[in-house]
Order: sequence, then C-alpha cells, then structure tokens
Amino acid sequence: MTKKIIWTIVIVLLLILAGAGIYIYSLYNAFDEGVTSSYEPTDRERSDLRKEDASVDESFTVLILGTDENDSRAEKENLAGDDFRTDSMILATFDKNEDDVKLVNIPRDTLAYINTEEYFDKINHAHMYGGPSASMETVETLLNVPVDYYVRLNMAGVVDIVDSVGGIEFDVPFDMDEPDQHDKGRIKLEKGVQELSGEEALAVVRSRRVDSDLGRGNRQIELVEAVLNKVKSSGSLKNIDDLIKVVADNTKHSFTSKEIRSLASYYAFNDISFDSTQLKGSDFWEPNSGAYFYRPDEEHIYVLSNTIRSILGMDESDPNDLINIRLADFLTPYQYLDDYTLNEYKLEETPLYAEEGYESPYGDGFETEEFNYQESDVEGETEIEENPEDDPSTEETNPNEQTDPNQQTDPNTENNQEEYNEVPAEEGYNNNQDGYYDNSSEENYDDGSYY
Repeated sequence: MTKKIIWTIVIVLLLILAGAGIYIYSLYNAFDEGVTSSYEPTDRERSDLRKEDASVDESFTVLILGTDENDSRAEKENLAGDDFRTDSMILATFDKNEDDVKLVNIPRDTLAYINTEEYFDKINHAHMYGGPSASMETVETLLNVPVDYYVRLNMAGVVDIVDSVGGIEFDVPFDMDEPDQHDKGRIKLEKGVQELSGEEALAVVRSRRVDSDLGRGNRQIELVEAVLNKVKSSGSLKNIDDLIKVVADNTKHSFTSKEIRSLASYYAFNDISFDSTQLKGSDFWEPNSGAYFYRPDEEHIYVLSNTIRSILGMDESDPNDLINIRLADFLTPYQYLDDYTLNEYKLEETPLYAEEGYESPYGDGFETEEFNYQESDVEGETEIEENPEDDPSTEETNPNEQTDPNQQTDPNTENNQEEYNEVPAEEGYNNNQDGYYDNSSEENYDDGSYY
C-alpha cells in the first residue's frame, strides 16, 4: 500500500471522526437547549417533608402529570398551560438501592385536600388552581411523602414521544373509537395486541367509555412502561433529534440538564424493574349536587405511604399524618374546616391496619390486582361524549342525573346548597363558566375523556 493511499485513508477517517464529533456536539447542545427551554422550576426550594434537598443520585420521587391541553382548546378558551386540569397523575418513586421504579396511578377524581383552596376537591383540579406546585403539594398531603420533581406532558407530547421511539406494541383491551388529539377526527382500533402509532396510543389512554377512569389509569401505567422499555431497547430511537424536540415542545419539568443526564446514564446502564399499582378506592357522591368523587382506600394510602417513605430512608407515617385517614369523618367536598379540626384533631383509636403485627392484603401496596371493569363494584363517573355529533349513536348524558342510587333526598338541600355557593371565586376558579367545576351543579363541567 503506497503512502499516498495510507494518507488518503487517514484523512478520510479524520473527516469522519470530525463529522461525528460535530454531530455529537450539536446533539449535546440541542439536548441542553431542549431541556433548558422546557425547564420550569416550582416556587418552592424543596419538599417540606425533606430535611435536605433531593438528588437524582439517591432515591427520589417524580410526579408525572398529563394535562388535557391541546392547541385548539388553549386558543378557544384562552388558557395557558397551568390553567388545564391533570387527567393523568402518576407518582414514580426511583429506588436507587434496588434498581426499581414504583409507579402509583392516582385517579383524577380522587377526593383530596387541596392546600391552595383549603378544602377537599377532585385531585385533578389542583393543577388548574395552582399549576404543578399545587399538584405536588396535594399529592404530598394525600400520601405524606415528599414529591421531589415533576414532569408535565400535554396530549401532543404523548403522540410525539410514541412516534419518536417508532411506535409501541400494546394489548388494546377492547374496540375503541376516540377523538384524535385535536378533537377534529376519530381514531378507531380493534381489540388485541398490535403496534400503535402516537395518535393510536393517545386514543388508548384517553378512552374510558367502557371501563371508566380506573381502567384508563391502568393503561396509562402500561403506556409509561411500554415507552420506557422501548427507549431502553437497542436501536429504538430512529431520530434522537425528534425526541429532543418533543421534550422542548411538549413538556415542562423541574429537572436541570445535569440531573437529566445523570438519570439517563443511570437508566441506560442498569437493569431497571417496574412495580405499579392504582390507588384503591370507592365511589363517593357529594350529597347535595350529586357530584362524583373517588374516595381513596385508607389502608392502601397508609401502606403506600410507608413503602415509599422506607425507600426514601424516612420513618413510617403515623395514621394521623395522613389527612384522609385523620379526617375520615370530615371528607365533605368544598367545605372549609375550622382550625382545630384541620390542624389539631386526632383519631381516638388506632386503625387495625396500623397496629403492630398486622399484615395487609395489599402487601407493600404494589401487590394489588389490576382494575377489572367487568368484576369491579366501583362505578366511576358517567361518561360524557365530547363531540356527540360525531357519534349519532351516543345519547347526550345529563350529569345532574348522576346520583347514588342509594342516596336519600335531603330536605335541607336548598339551604345547604347556599352554604356551598359561598365558596369564593378566585383566580383560576370558575363558579359557572369556561367549562370548569361549578359548586351548584355539574351542568357546565366538561369532564371529557382526555388522557
């Protein structure tokens, strides 16, 4: 081989390496720019339940928020990202000691105390009242565990993320006919295992016409695991630039670039397992308006709290640390509590499940069966068709007819209703407009099947 040929090969290799270096450098810069542009820290330095700042190098929690935001709704109703409700809420606990991620799906109708409003409400309203910070604080109050970070994703983000990893394999539980992400077309799917595009995946995790919000919650967990496993698999990213763009365009989060790089490196080089559950609960109708709520199971809250706190190296919760347990007799939506009840009232007796030696049927809280809509005695909220004109076979439902069949008529309903209507209108709270919750009725509340 002549010197001329050798030098030609060397020059070509140097050019290839230089080109690769430039590409890697450009990806690095694009990553930093994407993460930075979507970085939106909360207005608190750290959880009040932590003595020191959280770190992704140790066990931590992150709240995954899926909102019902899309461009057409935002433009039509003149809403910003923080004004939308969360139709998906998943608390992920990263156990760095066991290389495990534990996922808790919290149903959107869960009855929870919202600190910013100072009363119990549907947990998905917290974001509408105070953005990610209010959602994080509400979950902390519900489970008595620190919520260290958040990631908020809109509907377009689900579509783009699934498409960026080349689609996912998913077992569609039943035939589906759902609106697309812009609510202008329909996505139709048949039951069975199949490869889903982004639009199809969104349709699967939006639908609740057959199995209610609880079944949808299980599918949301399955989607998160399917996407993470696909990202983990070799060669799944056809275009890393696309994924960076998805992060920049469709998410907000409280991770710094350094934290995300550290987390990505950990995830790439370790064999991570997943455990998931959905917060157990029962139907609860507000006795005056008939509004539906999902009352979380007290024992499941208690067990989950202690499992997560153990992972984070914290002492066990006392039942009085969990507001839904301590104030079980005072869980009235939209009613202010006096200072004594809210801050000083204690349980007279320790619940059986908190006694020493008791073995919970929930195990560590994640040893639970998937929600089965065919066998469950939980009704969930009556479905409302967003676009009934698109489906002539669907009859429009009157939400005011949605009442507990065992509910007795309250002769003082009219007087009691006036008390509920005294809840003041504040920024982000609409008494009778914009499609949000109205104290006196559900007539104008579009509780559509987003996420």
